[in-house]
Amino acid sequence: MKTGYDPFFLNEKHPIPLPVPQGRVASEALYGGAVFDFTHFSIVMNQRTRFAIFSAACVDISQALPIKRDNSSWHFDERIGVENQVGPEYYLQNDYDKGHLTRRRDICWGERREAEQANYDSFCYANIALQHHHFNTGIWNCLEDWVIQQLQATKRLIILTGPIHKDDDAEYCGVHGDPGSPIAAHPGSPIAAHPGSPIAAHPGCAIRVPFGFWKSVLYVNEDQQISCLSFLIRQSPERSADRCEYQRLVTYQVPLETIANETSLRFDASLYLRNPLYWEPRLVSSDGKQAMSELIPIYQPTDIRWGTPTP
Repeated sequence: MKTGYDPFFLNEKHPIPLPVPQGRVASEALYGGAVFDFTHFSIVMNQRTRFAIFSAACVDISQALPIKRDNSSWHFDERIGVENQVGPEYYLQNDYDKGHLTRRRDICWGERREAEQANYDSFCYANIALQHHHFNTGIWNCLEDWVIQQLQATKRLIILTGPIHKDDDAEYCGVHGDPGSPIAAHPGSPIAAHPGSPIAAHPGCAIRVPFGFWKSVLYVNEDQQISCLSFLIRQSPERSADRCEYQRLVTYQVPLETIANETSLRFDASLYLRNPLYWEPRLVSSDGKQAMSELIPIYQPTDIRWGTPTP
């Protein structure tokens, strides 16, 4: 049943290929950038960070089913390998939630059994990342609801999302500096007992907290053309003195090229032009070079820029 991501999901005329990792990210992609298919979404993993490089979901609003959340569904994906996924030991006794990349509710659609399988698949640790509680329950969590409410008539969406990493991402060592210690100490723990347990495979400070996250929503607009809305959020303070425009835990709408630059991902060339901020007035730096389009802070649904203006 694991149908995975479908590049022709929006329609046959407008295929949306998956983004392609570049440079260092490409070299770190697990199994050479293998695509792991789940029900209604697919994931490419980063072997170094043990988080997804991105998750790509097909969302059918018209077939959505209200599947009850089941917090007993957390699991590893054996195809990916337990040692390549950040497990539950890193989410204990701290301010980080098990934040879904592809949202559970987005992919719960289709026949009942299909939607239930998608619900379960979303709880795979490959689809989870360390997200600060205020981040996971704030505007970032509301953002897709706002977009879906606005785009009810479109029926179908593609949603791409993933973490943003920096070289100086904060190192995280788990509870009391010993990742997994409460689990390992628990008699009969399936994680501690697992031969591929990340506790054994990654001793000490094994992971780094993602600096932020990005999301792109693609859909067919009223003109039967692709539109691409892109967003990012920082959950860590900006450490570079010349990048003070970012504020911690503020959601921004951005041009797709910003996402590409931040993540070392290459998107289909046509998508950059389909972002409403592509034609925003450009900022010009003191040396006369053209800088990126402005970043639009998103605090409420009316802040989102829609459509793709004609240049």
